[in-house]
Amino acid sequence: MTVPVVAIFVVKPGAEQTVEAMFRAVIDTTLTEEGCISYQLNRDSENPRRFVWTEEWQSRELLQKHIEAPHIATLFAELPQYIESSDIIALEKMAGGAAK
Repeated sequence: MTVPVVAIFVVKPGAEQTVEAMFRAVIDTTLTEEGCISYQLNRDSENPRRFVWTEEWQSRELLQKHIEAPHIATLFAELPQYIESSDIIALEKMAGGAAK
């Protein structure tokens, strides 16, 4: 079964452009990773400091490999200075799916 992930980051005031650039910089590489089904960066339309990633991976093992990948490890090393809060949630699919 695949692994959906939601990652929510609230950035410090004034850090929006910096963090957006950092996030955008990892997208192309991540989309080529083994096991990546989808990887999408979103921004809360009511709170521009809240970035929300929606992702889906083929397995927990491949998700872990992604987390340990050099481009993500570098991102996670540089990111804390700009972040007010974060929550990364690996989910278990229960029902539903793509529209027909």
